Amino acid sequence: MILADKMGIKREHLILFLTFLVAFGFRLLFLFRVPFYSSDEAYFNLRHSKYILQHFFPLIYDPQSYGGNIILNTHVFHYFLAFFNSTLPDVVVYKLLPALLASSIVFIVYLLAKELTQNEYASLFAALLSAFIPSFIGATINQISILSVFVPLFLLTLYFLLEIERKKMWFFASVIILVLLQPLNLLMLFTLLFFGILIFAESLTLKREEVDGMGLFVVFFLLVNLILYKQLYLKQGLATIWGNLPLELYGQIFQNFNLFETVASVGVIPLLLGVAGFILYKRKSRVMILLSAVLAADFSLLLLRIIAFRDGIIFLAIILCIVSAVSMAKIMEYLPLTKIAKKSKLIISIFIILTVTTLLIPSTTSALKVVHTGVTPAEIEALHWIKFNTAHDSVIAANAYEGNLIISIADRTNVIDTEFLRADSRILDVQTIFTTESVVKAKKALDNYGVQYVYFSDKTKALYDVRELKYASDENCFQEVFKNGFATIYKVVC
Repeated sequence: MILADKMGIKREHLILFLTFLVAFGFRLLFLFRVPFYSSDEAYFNLRHSKYILQHFFPLIYDPQSYGGNIILNTHVFHYFLAFFNSTLPDVVVYKLLPALLASSIVFIVYLLAKELTQNEYASLFAALLSAFIPSFIGATINQISILSVFVPLFLLTLYFLLEIERKKMWFFASVIILVLLQPLNLLMLFTLLFFGILIFAESLTLKREEVDGMGLFVVFFLLVNLILYKQLYLKQGLATIWGNLPLELYGQIFQNFNLFETVASVGVIPLLLGVAGFILYKRKSRVMILLSAVLAADFSLLLLRIIAFRDGIIFLAIILCIVSAVSMAKIMEYLPLTKIAKKSKLIISIFIILTVTTLLIPSTTSALKVVHTGVTPAEIEALHWIKFNTAHDSVIAANAYEGNLIISIADRTNVIDTEFLRADSRILDVQTIFTTESVVKAKKALDNYGVQYVYFSDKTKALYDVRELKYASDENCFQEVFKNGFATIYKVVC
């Protein structure tokens, strides 16, 4: 602290930077436990960024996805990764850079909490909470996830909106990037809608700059979506907003609100302090109205099942972390007025240690689960067997959430992956392949896509609640060619 004073650095800023280093260091503890990445999404982003690095333009038509599929993606995230990968090694770009970006939310949470409370130490507490959000760590660690960029940018856009009179151009720039990153993400659109409604409900008025900024967002959002998804809107209508996610997968991707799962994903202390902060905050404040608008938008999208449950919980947790600064500020104001005033600093220190401990345990559990079960060595072994022991033009049947692994690691054509916008009837055929007992039905579904190999993994067993492919016992049609502790691979021989 003495060094900080000599260098002219505020102590609070030094603490904030140390908090960032702790958040980043925590992620480093898990990043290098495995040499690969821990999700199917990671390999989608890796493949497309590598393609841009090599060819300078994106892979618009992918011959290995669905046996030939148009990739409807702006590829902004992939260009971002490719730009850094042009000068930096893979380990920096695909492991360290996402970790740095995800850890940066502590700075923005601090800024928003300070706008809300004007209390630097309470804001630092909120930033510390945000460093260990279990759901956010589980969704971004070792996964090259777009959330590593989208979440900090979303929060930064909120901050620029609050400061729009002084940071108008910054707001406009962040809005443009935000929309281009994920054109179908409706969270900011709904947030601005609820912000306007709540402003009028509180008998306040929107500033001219706020109206201009919100108008720009709406126009640009509609423009990008109509350009990119025009044909899909004409063909599917509003179903495009749901990413054309097949109804059969709603129960697997979207979950009903679960209190216990939410508490575990958010953390007990942030949940309690965040809820208390909303109750204790009495002043009319644009900051609190905006944060309330985010929550209203988040819950609305969850109810409409437009946003994945995991993503919805992440934003819920972050908003609660920010608002927890209100509760912390109240505690810090109240303790000096009590009989234990002399021990107030000790009590607050113990409380902070207990809070961090309650977050570290689920965060560590979440990180370990991702690293050890996201993509396993046995899974890599099975995919490598496909790569080195099958013809390059082979078509592999696997579940949708292994489709990008089939393309990227095994370098083979899949039947389906997570590009659901053009899934059509494929999802039903894949479900038939892994659930039917009939050789005739299975063979018909396999023949529809010219499948030569069936990749039957533990993930597929869990996804479809099956234990075996009963029709594969027909040795006249199916031959077991590989098996390890994770997957069995069958060759179609009839």
